[in-house]
This record gives sequence, C-alpha cells and structure tokens, in this order.
Amino acid sequence: MFFLMTFCGSIAFAEALMPVDLLKSVYANNPELASSRARAQSEKEAISSKYSLSNPRVGIMRESKMTAEQRAMGDMKSWSVSQEILFPTKYFSMGSMQSSKAEALKEEFLDKKLEIRQKALSLYYDYYSADKISSLLEAQRETLREIARIVESRRATGAVPQQDEMKAHVEQTKIENEILLQSQELEGMRSSLNALLNRDVESALQLPKEELKTPKVTISVSKIKELAQKNSKMISAQSAWLSEAESSRSIAKQGYLPDFMLNYRKPFGTNAPTNAYAFGIEMTVPIWFLVKQSSEVSQASAKSFEVEKRLESTKRQVDSETKNLSTKVETLAKLLKIYESALIPQSTSALNSSRAAYSAGRVGFQELLDAERSLYSVRIDYYKNLARFVDALTALERTVGVSVSDLPIGEE
Repeated sequence: MFFLMTFCGSIAFAEALMPVDLLKSVYANNPELASSRARAQSEKEAISSKYSLSNPRVGIMRESKMTAEQRAMGDMKSWSVSQEILFPTKYFSMGSMQSSKAEALKEEFLDKKLEIRQKALSLYYDYYSADKISSLLEAQRETLREIARIVESRRATGAVPQQDEMKAHVEQTKIENEILLQSQELEGMRSSLNALLNRDVESALQLPKEELKTPKVTISVSKIKELAQKNSKMISAQSAWLSEAESSRSIAKQGYLPDFMLNYRKPFGTNAPTNAYAFGIEMTVPIWFLVKQSSEVSQASAKSFEVEKRLESTKRQVDSETKNLSTKVETLAKLLKIYESALIPQSTSALNSSRAAYSAGRVGFQELLDAERSLYSVRIDYYKNLARFVDALTALERTVGVSVSDLPIGEE
C-alpha cells in the first residue's frame, strides 16, 4: 500500500508505487472519471421524478365589476386547486426512457473507467520501461568505460592500434547523448502520469526496485471475442441508448392520446353558500396532429433508426478491435518469451565470450563492440516491447469490458 505525504507544497508517494496502488489513486482523484460518475448518478436520481405528477396549482379568485345587488350580497371569492394528469401510460414510458438514459450513462462511466485504467497502466509501464532503459544505458556507459580501460591497457603494450582507443571514446560520447535523450523522455512520462493522477507534474514518483512480472493472459484467445459481445461497455451503452430512443418514440406516439386537467373550486366568505363547490375536467385534443404529433413521431423514429445503426457499427468496431488487439497481444506475449528465454541469455553469453577473447587477442575491437551493442539493444528492446504489450493488453480489456489478464482491475 502507499500513502501520501505533503512536503514543500507538493505531494509525493512515500513508498514504491505499484500498479494496484496506482489504480486506487487514479480512481479516487482523476477529475475526468469523477465528472463521468457524477453525470451518471444525476441521471439515476432523476428516474423517480419521471413517474411523478406535475405540481398542482392553487389559486384564489375575486369577482370584480359586480352590480349593486351583487355588492349588497358581499364579495364573490373562491379558492381553487387544479392538477394536470398525463395519459397514464406516458408516465411509464417517461420513466422507462429515463431509466435507459441512466443505464447508458452508467455504462459510459464504466467504459470511461476502463479507458482511464488503460491510460494509467500504459503510462505506468511506459514509465517503468523508460526507467529500466535509462538504467541499462547507464550500465552500458560503465561497460564502455571498462572496455576503454581494456583497450588502453592493451594499447600501452602495443597489442592494439590507436584507432581502437578512439572508437571506444566515440562510443562513450554516443551513449552520453542517448542517456540525455532518455532522461528527457523519462521526465515527460512522469509528468503525464502525475497529470493523470491529478497531482503536480513535478511530484516525485518512486518505482519498485524489483522487476515487475510480465502480465499473463488468463483467458484463451478463442473465448475473448465471445466475451466482448457480452461484456463490452461500449456495446452496452449503445444498447441502452437504443432503449432510450425507443421509449422516446413510444412517448411521441402517445402524443395522440389525451391529457387531462382536473379542477376543484369552492367559494368562501361570509356570504358563500355552505355546500357550494365546482368540479371540472378538461381534456387535450390533438387537433394539430398533422403538424405537431406526426412531426414528433417522425423525428423520434429517425433518432431510433440512427441509434440502431450506431449500435450495429459499435458491434462491428468491437469485433474488429478485439480481433486486432488479440492478435497483437498474442504476438507480443510470444516475443517477450523469446527475449526472456533465448535472446537475452544468448547475448549475455556472447558479450562475456567476446570480452575474454578480446583480452586474449583472439578477436578484434569491432567484434567486442558488436557484442556489447547487441546485449544492450536486446535488453532495451525487451522493455520497449513490454510497454507495447501492456498497452495492447489494456486496450483489449477496455474493448472486451472485462479483465482477461492478471493485471489489477483496482477498486474505487
């Protein structure tokens, strides 16, 4: 676990930041996610109001311009209360429409959560890989210094030409440039990760010293496509929007049905009859249906058709992305295994062998440099491919809508 500490106005992680801790902090502090959550909650809270009657109206009436005889009898005053009542089925349709809207926004929030998770884990592994690459470049610098010392000692005895020493110094200069560029890239990634955490971009981030395990895919590729159609938040959101559009069309069709206005009026005052009252009922008549109701139905039908096609497009998009990302994840997973089991051990052995052979005068300086470059190039490529693998894997999990690996999901 991690905790936050304040120092000189900036917040820094006091312990090594692990992926699970990263997600907890992102879910708690990311403003974009908080905004999406609040929007979904506000629409959910509005559901009950759609099933409710509108507010009643209360009024008082006093009759003026009365005749002398009427004035002699006293003022004519009365109070009234009226209530508008829509055709009953409209309340159910409006409630259903709001429920579908709330469901759509909830699914969009869950999709946003997966999107933020993808960004957070991708940035984290980018930063982690960049930090490891920076350490490798510094180690490579030390290796070149060691090689340079070997060259200098052999040149002192006349065993190698001066060009070998010059080449060693050129390689040292080149690695200094690479370290400088890598430091700049590392700083940019740290700033981006801090921004996602809603922290000051200058805040320090402490990474674990130990190697992180390479994430493993826990579900077979053949089942991932089926999972996507059932669990994709993008598909679920569009399905809910389609339900909302269909409810809207139902409401538009019910515009042909009458609404009602109930009214109760009772006189009061000294001269008011004791048992007198009036009760009235009014009903709307869709006399302008050719202009109003038919237009509303056409509009709602067109919107429903639009959302239906958008849902169809989303399903195709999810299928395509699932296929492409699954293939990419599978390929990168195999590639990382090749690096771990073959390329890195072989390159390490080749460098050790070349270094011993050069010291003994059995190989030239160029062969030694090639072996050194090969080892560090292979190890650097491993971390670059690790970052690419996590990016593809988290993108796949966002598309599918559920976890398919042992990467943390994180809880709010």
